[in-house]
Amino acid sequence: MMTWCRIRQIALFAAVALGMILGGSRLSAGLENKESSQPERGEEGKRVEKGGPQQQQSDPVIVRKRKPRPRKRRLNPARPKGSKPEDNFTLAVDIELVNLDVVVTDKKGNFIPELAAGNFRVYEDKVEQKVTNFSPTTAPLTVVMVLESTRNLAWWWYDDSVMPAARFIQMLRPNDWAAVVAYNLNPNILSDFTQDKRELFGSLSRMAFPVSRESNLFDALRFTLDRLDEVEGKKAVLLVSTGVDTFSRITFSSALKRVQATDAVIYCLGIGQRGRLNQEYRMGPGERLTYLQADNQLKNFAKVTGGKAWFPRWQQDHAAILQQVGIELRNQYSLGYVSTNANRNGKFRKIKVEIVDANGNRVKKVKARTRAGYRAVES
Repeated sequence: MMTWCRIRQIALFAAVALGMILGGSRLSAGLENKESSQPERGEEGKRVEKGGPQQQQSDPVIVRKRKPRPRKRRLNPARPKGSKPEDNFTLAVDIELVNLDVVVTDKKGNFIPELAAGNFRVYEDKVEQKVTNFSPTTAPLTVVMVLESTRNLAWWWYDDSVMPAARFIQMLRPNDWAAVVAYNLNPNILSDFTQDKRELFGSLSRMAFPVSRESNLFDALRFTLDRLDEVEGKKAVLLVSTGVDTFSRITFSSALKRVQATDAVIYCLGIGQRGRLNQEYRMGPGERLTYLQADNQLKNFAKVTGGKAWFPRWQQDHAAILQQVGIELRNQYSLGYVSTNANRNGKFRKIKVEIVDANGNRVKKVKARTRAGYRAVES
């Protein structure tokens, strides 16, 4: 009996000793954590929190003002986002204003300045229209350079396609906007609208030597014009191309209708003339006809929009042509009128502009060039 009681006492004493040891270790750990969470004191006895000084509620808050950035223009503009339908409310008015960019020159190609609204006479389908808006164009340029990048140009690809674009970029002014689109089988936006020439030159440097012979010109033109419709103001397209189209999804007639619906002016630089000249003795009748048809397609795109088409044989001629494009874009008159034809049948309406003197007589030695017409809205 005594032995059993002795064993119980020893076991109870061991349990108490073990509890004291475990409790002491937890207590010391808690004290260490408490001491580590206490703020440190600086040299002057001020409380300093770890991780740097903490802002008090009474401290003043300084907010730096950001300089307003110029509004960006994009080939892929962002749609307005609104949580409610009234956030994107627009008012539709049943009046269509027709805008025209008109270039006025004499027979030698010299521009005629300082004309007034009374010097312009506008006809739509041979019916005279009243000019309601008039102003000389002084707004910055908004130009999309559409460049062909195919093996159709052989080894003259860099001189015929890249160098003209680089020369045109050098001619841009600080307030002008420009974008670069390259195409072969598919169009590719190399640079969206920017005023930074370095960004535009950088986009040209990303054009590698072409490996494809496919040239889907019609698709690339529709791709560009669809996105350019979202951009406001005066717009132009500089199309640097051979004019050859291999197998676009749309036909030439569909592409021409799309061009007729745009308010952008298209200037065409027909390239590859040097290569065609060197290889002409090898070409058969079919291939020659293909290139003649390509030149005609570029001429039609330019004529319909009031632009021009050039087909230089030598790269030395590019500088003068591109300078001519810039001068024309900066020496235009902007006209606007409301059509007297209220029919919304979706048909194409022809436009003709004449220059008259103070007595209303037509001046035959002066030529006014603008787009050939427009396609009416279909109701």
